[in-house]
Amino acid sequence: MSRLHLTGATITGNLRLSHARVEIPVAFTDCRFDNAVDLSDASLCSVDLTGSSLPGLSADRLQVDGDLKLVRTVGGAVSLFRSDITGDMWLNGAELVSEDSGYALRAPQLRVGGGLYARAINAVGGINLWGAQAFTLEVTKGCLSSTGHTALRCDGLRITQDLHCSELSVDGGGISLFGATIGGQCWFTGAAVRNDTGWAVSAPSVRVGGGMYGNGMRAHGGVNLFAATIGESIELSGCTLTSHGNHALRAPGAHIEANLDLGDEATIASGVTLPRAEIKGTLRLSGSAFGDASTIDLQHATVGVLVMTSTNTQAPMYDLRAAVIGRIDDSPTSWPPRIELDGLSYQDLRPLLPATQRLAWIDRSNGYSPHAYEHLAAYYRQLGHDDDARTVQLARHRRRRDSAQMPARLWGYFEDLTVGYGYRPGRALVWLFALTTLVAIVFAAIPPQPVRTNGPAFQPVAFALDLILPVLDLGQEKAFTPSGNTAWVAWASAIAGWLLATTVIAGLTRRLSRSGH
Repeated sequence: MSRLHLTGATITGNLRLSHARVEIPVAFTDCRFDNAVDLSDASLCSVDLTGSSLPGLSADRLQVDGDLKLVRTVGGAVSLFRSDITGDMWLNGAELVSEDSGYALRAPQLRVGGGLYARAINAVGGINLWGAQAFTLEVTKGCLSSTGHTALRCDGLRITQDLHCSELSVDGGGISLFGATIGGQCWFTGAAVRNDTGWAVSAPSVRVGGGMYGNGMRAHGGVNLFAATIGESIELSGCTLTSHGNHALRAPGAHIEANLDLGDEATIASGVTLPRAEIKGTLRLSGSAFGDASTIDLQHATVGVLVMTSTNTQAPMYDLRAAVIGRIDDSPTSWPPRIELDGLSYQDLRPLLPATQRLAWIDRSNGYSPHAYEHLAAYYRQLGHDDDARTVQLARHRRRRDSAQMPARLWGYFEDLTVGYGYRPGRALVWLFALTTLVAIVFAAIPPQPVRTNGPAFQPVAFALDLILPVLDLGQEKAFTPSGNTAWVAWASAIAGWLLATTVIAGLTRRLSRSGH
């Protein structure tokens, strides 16, 4: 006999092939089994149970040289622990129901030489593929549900090519890909995954050779990509991510070779946490809507381009402390109410705004951050916009002054009023002219007494300059002595001159030292 093939039969007894070796194909298509089928530890050429109904299938450590077909199979739990399928495994349209609290498909450490195809599968109790291996895995347009455990458990899974979970519905338990390795692409397009007690998609330390695509995905419970490595892009445009704890998307330490796209009407209920992540391409947040308690956390992250323009609803806070970003694309209308910039490093800002507008960006930080001002000033200097750079430095000193103690604050007000902390040196000339004019008018009206009779003629302007400028000696101050109330004017002029000279020297020294960096 070259094969065993029964169609439409009803098997009332037990089919037990445990430890058997069958070298011909075995097929039971559209058959009905009254009892569970036992294929554990068997070695078969191929097995086809297409369209059959059976209470359960026990096939742990099964060896199949060809294909295992469970297409449209209806029944109880299927157990394939450590089984080895040389060809393909087919579960398209299967309906499996676990009668206990376990998985409907129990296949930890399963090895499939070809693809594992489970399109439109309905598994009440979920699927366990912990440590399994396959060339490709396809669980699309199906429905998985579970209570008390993960609905699709793929921890340690190794896939040579693609993982397809597009349009998959997961109600309870979520999907786990902890430590999985996927050589090709990972697809979650249009999937609906719900987990009320944990992450909807939990994939810490996952390694994907290609990209991860979840456009239009709905993840009730958020996505965890802690320390994930993605060879291309992550695309989540148009997705809906609700939170697990305070995070809708958590990917600290993730490495993404290309882009992370959260744009095009994506709805993010809570935080996007990416500290120490590396995104070599573009992090796009444009067109997204964020929840009232959302925080975009990019502390110590490295990002090629950050696009945060035209968000539908902006996140209340961006944390960019110590981040390294090549270019930031934003606009005043897209700035969040709070943005932390201390230690942020960037090479370009788009669009190029005047300093007066860009300073409002820095003012949204909580507290004084000298680095934010210094880096922005350096950016403007690099572009040749020296006036903008001086405006930023002046704003930095004013912000620092507001946080200083009273004596330092008063001195700061004086420096700002007289010379603009050295960045407005023209003010010194104005004050010098005004003070000289005032003193000259006073002593022109009430001339001082000459020290000797054969001295030089009195010149009010020269006398005023001699009093005000400590480094100038025109001979007038030595030749004449103020008397009466004008002596107080002379002393006040000298003190004002010293203060003015001190602020000018301090301001110019500060400016020159900053320009040298």
